[in-house]
Amino acid sequence: MGLATRPFSSKGTPSGLLRRWEEAGGWVGHGAGQVTTSAFLMLGEAGAPGRGIWPLTLYPGGGRGGTAEVVFQHLVAREPFTDRGLRAELLQRLNELMGIDIPEGKLELRPNFRLFLLEEDHNRELLAETLTWFRHCWDTRDTV
Repeated sequence: MGLATRPFSSKGTPSGLLRRWEEAGGWVGHGAGQVTTSAFLMLGEAGAPGRGIWPLTLYPGGGRGGTAEVVFQHLVAREPFTDRGLRAELLQRLNELMGIDIPEGKLELRPNFRLFLLEEDHNRELLAETLTWFRHCWDTRDTV
């Protein structure tokens, strides 16, 4: 079975990613979909519209199940990622994960990748490093 069509297994479960995000100081917002639920990896003030930012939305099951959506479309309007160069760096960091190849033309859209790619230890570590970098960009946005 090819890498792009392999089913999701429990080794790279989203719960581990969510736990690491919360341990790093982020919080998880949950969607209220009737068919599929979602988990937003959030930074900023909980419950304060327009004051939060998120790099990924996870869809662990259901209709869009087993995907992570990279929310470039929403980052365009949120500092510091209004800077195209920072969005391009996020794209480049994500493309370092084995099995991910998001074209630069998607920098204002919401491309996705399959969560089973996180079964690979190397990919989980690279994603953790990318999320740490994202948080650092957010934390230092007013100091530049």
